[in-house]
Amino acid sequence: MKRIVCFVSFIACLLGSACKENPDWAAGTLNPTISIMDVRALYKGSDLVLTQDKLSGGVQIAGVVNADYQNGNMPDGIITIQSTLRTKTRGIALRVGDDVASTLKLGDSVLFQIKDKRLVRGNGCLMIDGVGESDVKVLSSDHRLTPQTITASALLTLPDEYESVLVKIANCSPADPSSPDLSYEGGLFVEDKTGSLTIYAQPDSPVSELSVPEKPATYIGIAFADYEQSETAVISLWPRFASDIIEKYILLAWDLTGYNISTGLTRDATVVDPNLEISTLSRGPGLEAQQASNAFSAVWPIDIDRVAAMEHGSYYEFSIVPKNNAKVSLLSLDVALRVQTEAPKNYMWMYSDDQGEHFVPMSGELKFEGKTTDNNGIQQPTLSLEEVEGIQSFSSPIIIRVYAWGATNATSAFRIGQSLPERPYALTIEGMTRCE
Repeated sequence: MKRIVCFVSFIACLLGSACKENPDWAAGTLNPTISIMDVRALYKGSDLVLTQDKLSGGVQIAGVVNADYQNGNMPDGIITIQSTLRTKTRGIALRVGDDVASTLKLGDSVLFQIKDKRLVRGNGCLMIDGVGESDVKVLSSDHRLTPQTITASALLTLPDEYESVLVKIANCSPADPSSPDLSYEGGLFVEDKTGSLTIYAQPDSPVSELSVPEKPATYIGIAFADYEQSETAVISLWPRFASDIIEKYILLAWDLTGYNISTGLTRDATVVDPNLEISTLSRGPGLEAQQASNAFSAVWPIDIDRVAAMEHGSYYEFSIVPKNNAKVSLLSLDVALRVQTEAPKNYMWMYSDDQGEHFVPMSGELKFEGKTTDNNGIQQPTLSLEEVEGIQSFSSPIIIRVYAWGATNATSAFRIGQSLPERPYALTIEGMTRCE
C-alpha cells in the first residue's frame, strides 16, 4: 500500500512540475494566419499598423493571386489576392513593388508576412503596404479561379465585399455609345441595366488597345472601389487580358426572387433576348416539386447513374426558340445550385434539336462544387459552350435539360438557386443572336 501511495505522489509531483514549467499549456498555440476578411475588418477609415496584437496573434495572410501583373493592367507595384472562408470570398491588395509583383503569377498560392505592415487605402483599393521580397512565399501554383458572377448594383451596394476579388458582369454597354472615342484607356463608363461602373485599362497595357464591342459585352476583372474622391465608392473593373472582355450577352436568365411552388409549378425567364420567344423552366416527370423560397426545387429520386436519370425523367428543362429568323449562338451557361447532403451531386447538361427525340451532351459529367450546408446555394464554375458545335448557329428550337443522379435519400432536393440581391440570376445563358 505504501508503494502505491508513493507512486501516486511521484506522478502528482511530475504533473505539478510540468504545470509550473508551462503555465499556459491550456491556452494552445495561436494561429499565425489571419483571414483576409478579418484583416479588412480592421480598417476604420484611417491608416493602421498591423501589430501582432491587432492581428489577434497572427503574423501572415494567405491567398491566391487573381491578377496578371505581367500583362500590365494593374496599378504599379500592386498585386491582388483572394481567399474563401466559410463560403465567403474576400480579396485584398498588397503593395509589394514591381520586382516582387512581376514574379507572382496568376494562380499562385502565396503566404505574406504582414506583421507591422500598414493597412492603408490608396490607388482605389484597401491594401497592405510595405511588403518586401523576404515577406513573400509561394506555396503552390496553377490554381484555377472562377470569377463571381454579379451585377453592377451588387458592386455599388457591397463594394467592400467584392473589392480586389475576381468578378464577372454581363450585359454591359457604353453609357454613351454615340461617343466617337470609345476606349478602355483611362476608363470607359458602362451600364448593365442595374447600375454603372468603369472598365479601366492602364495606358500602354494590351487591354487599352482593344476595341469596344458594339453590342453588350461580358467583362471579367479585378474590382476596385475608390473612395478618394467622395464618400461613395467609385467602382472600376480592371480586365486582366483580352479574353476577359467577351463579346456575348445574356440571352435568357431566371431571377427566382419571390418564387416558390405556390406561385406556379413553372417559371418564365425574367430576361429574354428580343430575338427569342419566352422560355419556361420546368421539372421532368420523375421529380416532385418542393417548396423553397427564391429557388426552383424538387425532391430527387435515387438514380444510380445518368442512364437511370434519363429513364426516370429526373431533369429540369427549358427551351430556346428563335424568332424573327434569328441565328443563335450559345457561348456559356452559369447556374447557382443548392444541393442537400443526400441529394444528387452528379449532373450533366444536354440538348435536343429534334423536339426531344434525342438528347446529346453539352457538358461532361459534372460534380457539384461547394458545401451542401450552404442555404444560399453555390455559384458553379461557368460552363463554356463554345466547343459544342450543334448550338453555335441554329434557328430552330432546341430543348435544354440538366439531368442529375446519385442521391442516397429519395427525400432530398437538388435546387437551382437561390437568387440573392447580389446574385439575382440563378440561371443564365449567354451568347449572341443575329437576324439574317
